[in-house]
Amino acid sequence: MKIDVIVPFHQKDADTFRWCIQGIKQNIEFSRVIAITHKLSKNHVIDAGADFFDEEHVIKGLTAQSQSFKLWGWYYQQILKLGMANWVDTDYYLVVDSDTVFLNPVTFFTDNGKPLYCTGNEYHKPYFQSFENILGFKAQREYSFVTHHMVFNRYIVQEMQKKFQTDCVWYQQIINTAKTSMHAFSEYETYGHYIKNLHQEELNLRSLEWANIAQPPSKKLFKRLSKHYDYCSTHLYLRKDKSYRKRIKRRVKFETKILKKELRKSISRITNRGS
Repeated sequence: MKIDVIVPFHQKDADTFRWCIQGIKQNIEFSRVIAITHKLSKNHVIDAGADFFDEEHVIKGLTAQSQSFKLWGWYYQQILKLGMANWVDTDYYLVVDSDTVFLNPVTFFTDNGKPLYCTGNEYHKPYFQSFENILGFKAQREYSFVTHHMVFNRYIVQEMQKKFQTDCVWYQQIINTAKTSMHAFSEYETYGHYIKNLHQEELNLRSLEWANIAQPPSKKLFKRLSKHYDYCSTHLYLRKDKSYRKRIKRRVKFETKILKKELRKSISRITNRGS
């Protein structure tokens, strides 16, 4: 099944964006690949091979400058993802984060046309507190839906938007929630647990091999990772995290030591058999 693929793009992910678009086009059945971004980034989007959609057209009057609190940009792109339910041409649309690269072919629907959902291990309590505050019932977490991509049913997103609306429009609820703490809302966690609770017919879980990495994007890196993973997300914030880089270096050093030890044992066994 071909669907619209939506990629919210910010210049901070400029070095990964073209790899993201390339990975989608090579590995996913798509109708259109649409990047939502500011009009100043239009040429960058076109050069990468995606269709441009002005972020300021998604929700009239809501822009990257509408709020000034910390992490507004992060919440803004979440609102844009949900807002695209009112613009896409297909019943379902796939959202892919712009720092995420698909390395191998991946299908997003069962043989009878039901969407497939990947799960993860993340747990952040405020996401679930916000879920209950906004929707009025508990998520009953068993796993996470934060996996850097998600298939959305446009009609269920619109239904969820209506349930968000109490004394204000749906996106204002997210903004009000965002102001309560730094990381208080997740669009993936919210939509995933919404369908888990209210639309079980949509919920088909599957496992994919994926990884969060700190290395900058390169052809060599993705070729190596493609032997082990379906997709990866190369996060700028991890590249800036010195403690994370140190942990990775220690891990690589340790694993290299183990591999060398196992290699020596294998060579020794082969040598002994031959003598």
